[in-house]
Amino acid sequence: MVIRFSMLALSLVLLGCDSLRTVNVDIESETLVESGGFLGNVFTQFGFDDFVSFDVSQSAEFKNNDATRGNIGESYVTGFVLEVISPEGNTLSFIDDLEIFIGDGSTKLQVAYIDENQDTNVSRLALEVFDESDIGKYLRAESTTVEVNAKGTPPTEDTQIRATLSLSIQLQL
Repeated sequence: MVIRFSMLALSLVLLGCDSLRTVNVDIESETLVESGGFLGNVFTQFGFDDFVSFDVSQSAEFKNNDATRGNIGESYVTGFVLEVISPEGNTLSFIDDLEIFIGDGSTKLQVAYIDENQDTNVSRLALEVFDESDIGKYLRAESTTVEVNAKGTPPTEDTQIRATLSLSIQLQL
């Protein structure tokens, strides 16, 4: 009798809980860093147009789960990668420092950076991320922004780079 009551109670508790599902979303953007495009060692914003403002709920992962911004729970940045697209063989060595912020138009939070000991003389660079910072409130906003601030010296030739922001988003369905 006690076992049946316990199973019934457990069933009722489970039925009352929201269903949670985690989806992984990658957002990509490209920009051209012109030779002479930096102002010495002053922080300058990269022009990643697709990051200026985006709505994560428009992704295929959200549509496949019939989810909206209102379903977004805890969410985290799991990666941020920069990669040289062209010219082939170029590196990111022109970047001395980089900070990535995510925001909602009124507030922002730093989510990634280049570690001071990280080698930028590579064509593909994975940044350090603050993977314990919940960014759910920024993703629930009508417009989410990503700000990429860089410090360095101009590349010797125009360089096309791609940035990939990887997110882990818990959906409350």
